[in-house]
Amino acid sequence: MSQLPNEFIAFGILTRVPPKVVGRFRSVCKTWNELLSGNAFVREHCSRSAIPSNQKVLFIENQTCSIHSVNFQTHDYGPGTNIAIPFDHRSYDNRFNVVYILSHLNGLLCVCNEFTSDLYLWNPLTTSFKRLPNTYSNDFYKSNLDAVGLYTDTQNDFKVLHIRRRDATLNVNVYSRSDESWRNIPLALPSEYLTTRFSWSTGTLCGDTLYFTVSESFVGGSNFMVCFNVNSEEFQLIGCPPIRNHEIVHISLVNAKDELVVFVATGYREMTIDMWILQNDTWYNTHSFRPISLDLWCSITHYVTNGNKWFVMAKFEKIFEINTGLMWFDRFYPATKWTCSNGALFTESLVSATI
Repeated sequence: MSQLPNEFIAFGILTRVPPKVVGRFRSVCKTWNELLSGNAFVREHCSRSAIPSNQKVLFIENQTCSIHSVNFQTHDYGPGTNIAIPFDHRSYDNRFNVVYILSHLNGLLCVCNEFTSDLYLWNPLTTSFKRLPNTYSNDFYKSNLDAVGLYTDTQNDFKVLHIRRRDATLNVNVYSRSDESWRNIPLALPSEYLTTRFSWSTGTLCGDTLYFTVSESFVGGSNFMVCFNVNSEEFQLIGCPPIRNHEIVHISLVNAKDELVVFVATGYREMTIDMWILQNDTWYNTHSFRPISLDLWCSITHYVTNGNKWFVMAKFEKIFEINTGLMWFDRFYPATKWTCSNGALFTESLVSATI
């Protein structure tokens, strides 16, 4: 039997080791560096990285930026390791961080500089980053009006969908990492949806679709979803699950094994959480849970499954335990957006912000 080439053996073994370890092997020789930097290896390694040990938490605070490990058993996070943000991220007086995390996928974060309105793709592990071309002279991204969603297409091209609302005008553009350019995508919506009356969530990728929640910004307002098929590049509007909209509403979208799970928290100080799953364009209510004490401004940061239990987490304090009887893989599932702290629960990977 012929012996397998050394690089073939290395490929198989190193796709299973943590991203930081892979970086050390790149310096072994030129051949290994080319192998471990290639798209085929990065793609395969990324597909194997979605395990709790590779999931980290990144916090951007006023003057520091740190990464923390997470203990899957206790749900606590470990001491932080301070890291440098490798692009323009300070206020004009150089005192504070003005970078906000918008979304993340496969180890890449999409972040915005609040002052310059620039968008960046950034891998905190490898430190690679890319400032996305600004297609407008100023006012490129506004957090209270715009939304982004991240996805990869069938050619494994990493893309950013940017939905931009200004003066009741809607512009939708897609950035291609391979082309390093934007192009327009048509989307027509009623003019009322383009005003500040409605807030848009970050896009949640589930299967081949990005889901955005759109909610009227007052009690009793309407809620719906805008869906973007990443293959056909077509939009569709669908309704949200039935919501008791006479109270405060928090909607969290979670991709659990390519099933779109929606947690709807309604109430005031006492919040009731309903759990819904979207299957074949129909919402199914899997569980409704007793009211819990949830501060109005408490941000649900993520959920974690352990067997058939979901744990609702807020700022890394377990606030509610849900027995579902349904089994998902044991791992952490980040909520759509953190509203009260600038952080992200992401998976470390070797995916580069540039080609």
